[in-house]
Amino acid sequence: MDIWIAGVGEIPCKPSYDGMDFREMLYNAAVKAYFDAGITPADVDGVVSSGMDFYEGVSITDSYTPDQVGGRLKFNTLVSNDALNAFIHGCMLLKTGHFRTILVTAYARASNILNYPEIVLNSFDPYVIRPLTPHLYTVAALDARAFLINSGCEVRDLSLVVVKNKRNALRNPSAAFAENTSVEEVESTEVVSEPLRRGHVAVPCDYAAVILLTTEKGLGKVRVEAFGYAVGSHSLDFSLKAWGQSRWARAAIDMAFKQTRRRRFDFLEISEPFAHSELMVLDALGLVRESVCKTLRDGGFNIDGHLPVNPSGGCIGMGYPLNAAGLQRLVQSVNLLRTGRWESCLVASPDGEVVDGGAAVMLSVEV
Repeated sequence: MDIWIAGVGEIPCKPSYDGMDFREMLYNAAVKAYFDAGITPADVDGVVSSGMDFYEGVSITDSYTPDQVGGRLKFNTLVSNDALNAFIHGCMLLKTGHFRTILVTAYARASNILNYPEIVLNSFDPYVIRPLTPHLYTVAALDARAFLINSGCEVRDLSLVVVKNKRNALRNPSAAFAENTSVEEVESTEVVSEPLRRGHVAVPCDYAAVILLTTEKGLGKVRVEAFGYAVGSHSLDFSLKAWGQSRWARAAIDMAFKQTRRRRFDFLEISEPFAHSELMVLDALGLVRESVCKTLRDGGFNIDGHLPVNPSGGCIGMGYPLNAAGLQRLVQSVNLLRTGRWESCLVASPDGEVVDGGAAVMLSVEV
């Protein structure tokens, strides 16, 4: 059974949406998605919400979602971790044959969170890691250093990722941190935890997105060709963590490959909370013959390269919407595919900044 994306809606990324709560954010995104799809809420059979109670500050966050997006008294469920998991959940629900149209929603109100590093700290092992109170940036820096050692890349390569993504974001009206910057400017920012500098870190933002999935080809704009998800080498006490690697990415794409013959993509959209996150995923996917850093230096990942990566600007250029990052990447991918410039893409998103798990989705358009 084929799955199609019938419509997408989002509100632009902003450091803060003052005067608008998350219900209004979701409502505005849903209105755009319905208009894009050319259907009404009456045509929706169910809602899949993406949310993390720690981020929202309330329990059972999906109980606040249906009314805002037209899903009252309809099937409703919540999927945690990155929003790409909720999207895949919606696809699997459609494949059961019990639903014709599913709405997938995600939002982030990062501006409401005063102690985000402490929230991440509470996801670590309470006996071994948490008493050490490591900062989020410290754990990410260990990953970055391990990747640089294993791959032979340099800190300058992290800055090249930032320059590429921020410049790409200049074309994206939904981006909040677009900038025509340089490697020297990125490397002049303060060190947050060696080797990471402030410029290598995606800034959290407020954001909301809604995607309409359907089995009706007549409503479809973009085809969901395949999807996969995986946990790499994750443990709350880091005893099993493979530092500097994103093993989940390879496992997720291998799962997707079993559903399609496609092995090449016109572009990639990767959620990257840090600059090295993008390179780690690319390295794990193994889609380029040369090393990822050589390809980066040669411009192969630029928007006019042979494999553009994050032509939307990514999280570094747009803003990092926490667990909504996966849906952010999907909306950008759909918009890019509909320009007619590209025919296929791969979307990959980790389940968090330092968690070795995530999901991947392949999209295509008919020409």
